This record gives sequence, structure tokens and C-alpha cells, in this order.
Amino acid sequence: MIVLDNMIELKTNSETERLSFATRYLVQINFTFDLTVNSNGFSGSSHFCVRREQIEKLCSDLTIMDQTMFGNTILEDNDSDATIKFQMKPHGKVIVCGQVGGSHEEHYLKFSFQTDHTCIKPLVTDFYKLLKNEEPTNLYEAIDLILWKDWDPIGVNDIAPRNEYQIYTPTIFELKNTGSDMETIAQALHEIEIATIGVVGNIEHCRQVANKIINLKF
Repeated sequence: MIVLDNMIELKTNSETERLSFATRYLVQINFTFDLTVNSNGFSGSSHFCVRREQIEKLCSDLTIMDQTMFGNTILEDNDSDATIKFQMKPHGKVIVCGQVGGSHEEHYLKFSFQTDHTCIKPLVTDFYKLLKNEEPTNLYEAIDLILWKDWDPIGVNDIAPRNEYQIYTPTIFELKNTGSDMETIAQALHEIEIATIGVVGNIEHCRQVANKIINLKF
């Protein structure tokens, strides 16, 4: 388990209509938030637990909605019937609705308020930053995480999909698993940068990344 202390807010143009996710911890692929809503003079707060792929899908859906000015998406709590739904309406209006807390609980809140599409990009950006937190459970996942967080040769791990570099993970995993030294792994990373990705490359940075990979223990 990784304890987290992130606050993600839907930045509306109103002080009375708010939606916020206070991140508490990450257990493998499950994020737990304290979800708080202020809407029409009412407020409510409850735990809200979602898997990594649910957040990734939410970000993808919201990005498409922002680009096309059409569509909807929903985020569902894994432990109850609590939900958050985003609906794109004409002229860039966004309806945010759902339920805080499960209906099996003594208190829960159904809510609905309107904002506009300018709130979507900051929300997606903050969620992508949150997704940089991972808890690997094996060597392969640990290498994949290092490539994403530390190597990141094109500098997109705060905006790109999580699978941006996963095509290269098997190569580096094989090198580590067969006992290759740091310089061999660094050179392999540098070759990928130059020959495959097509950037200038930074061998010293690759050596730093390779050193982290060499020191992994599972």
C-alpha cells in the first residue's frame, strides 16, 4: 500500500458547485479517495474506490468529449452504487451528476450541477499526474514503471496514455533477467531513443535509469 495525499478538484466557475477527490492510498491498482460534493446548498463526502483502468478510461472519455463537444462518461465506486457522471451538452455545457455514498448507508447524497467544458482539461491533467503513482508487484511491472516515470525520453508521462513505452519493457526486462550489466541496459535504452523513437538521446540519463533497473530486487 502507498499512502497518498493528492487533492484533485473539478475547477468550476462557481464557489457553490464543487467536486473534489482527496486521494488517500493506492493498493496495487486500486485508488481510494474521499469524494466530496457541494451542490445546490447541499454537501456530502464519502470514500470512493476505483481501479486504475477506470480512471484511464475516464480521462480518455473526457478528452474525447472535450474535443468533440459530445458524449458522456461515468465513474463508478467499486464498493457501492456511488457514481459520478459527466454529460456534454450543447455549447460546451457539462452536467455533472451522480451519488456520493452508497444507498445502503444511512446517509447518501444524489447531486446534479452544471459547469462548462473548460474544467475538463485541468481535471484530466491532474488525474494523469495521479496515475504516475504505481505499486509494482513483480520485476516486470517495476521495470515498466521505471521506463514510464524515470526514463520518459519524450517527456510525456504527465499527459500521454500509460502504455506509451510498454512496447520496450520486454526488451529491458529480458536484459535484466539474463544478468546484463548497467552499461548494456543503458546502451539499449539509448539505442531505442535514437533509432526507434527518433530523439537525440541522453546516454547519461540512460545510465541513471539503468542503474535503478539493476538495483531492483524482487
